[in-house]
This record gives sequence, structure tokens and C-alpha cells, in this order.
Amino acid sequence: GYLEARRKELPGLFSFYATEDRASLMTAAHKLAGSGHSYGLDRISELGTKIETLCNAGDAAGVAAGLEELKDYIWNLEVIYE
Repeated sequence: GYLEARRKELPGLFSFYATEDRASLMTAAHKLAGSGHSYGLDRISELGTKIETLCNAGDAAGVAAGLEELKDYIWNLEVIYE
């Protein structure tokens, strides 16, 4: 599902950051910003927007922190179906 796809996508985001591929990172963050809301995962959208904004501003430390926050959120989120 959506969450599993985001977990698989994380290494790519970190790779874009490590190789300073701002364009790819901004595109991926923009997609996160748009898609999280569709699945009721507003925090993913918020973090996507945050990472995109920081990347656009050239704030490497902020982007790194945002990626770590995204990773922590995605890996610690537990979905309970009722």
C-alpha cells in the first residue's frame, strides 16, 4: 500500500540528498506533499512541504533534519484498521 511504498522510497530520498540532486529531491518531496492528504496522512504531506521548501532555500541541514523526521514518522507509524 501507500505506506509501504513510502518506506521503500526513503533510501532514494536520502540518496538524492547525499548526491546533492536538489531537483529530484524537490520533485519527490512535492509528490509527498500532495499525496499524504489523499490517504489521511497529513503529517507526510506536511513533511513533504517542509523538505521541498528547505531544499528550495538551500538549507542542507534543514533538509537533512526533515528527512530524518520523515523517516522516523514513516517507520514508527502504525495503521490500525477497524
